[in-house]
Amino acid sequence: MSDKPKVGEFCWTELATSNVQSAKDFYGKVFGWEFSDHSMGDMTYTMIKHNDKEFGGIWAIPKDKEKQIPPHWMAYILVEDLQKSLEKASKQGASIMKPAANAGEFGRFAIITDPTGAHIALWESIRK
Repeated sequence: MSDKPKVGEFCWTELATSNVQSAKDFYGKVFGWEFSDHSMGDMTYTMIKHNDKEFGGIWAIPKDKEKQIPPHWMAYILVEDLQKSLEKASKQGASIMKPAANAGEFGRFAIITDPTGAHIALWESIRK
């Protein structure tokens, strides 16, 4: 039995914060999470690991965006075809907040707001 997420399931979670070190200290002490930082060109992305499984990440909100982007957790749902999923979501009343974008060589994502106003991200893996 695989513990890999299936299409339509939550597959990743991500923390956006203005203080990555404080978040690492807090979550490490409370839940025993481990962290590894990875340079992504103009930013550092921190991978979160627990029980030898990477399940999320942390990124720093740029200083000039701190008034527009509050600290928050974002959940990602795995989709097979990002473009088709965005079209389907739009037809059902979702608004596209961040259009489809590449995330390195890992995949593509987009952020929508559902008809109730809640934000959620969609993820299409490039690596299978």
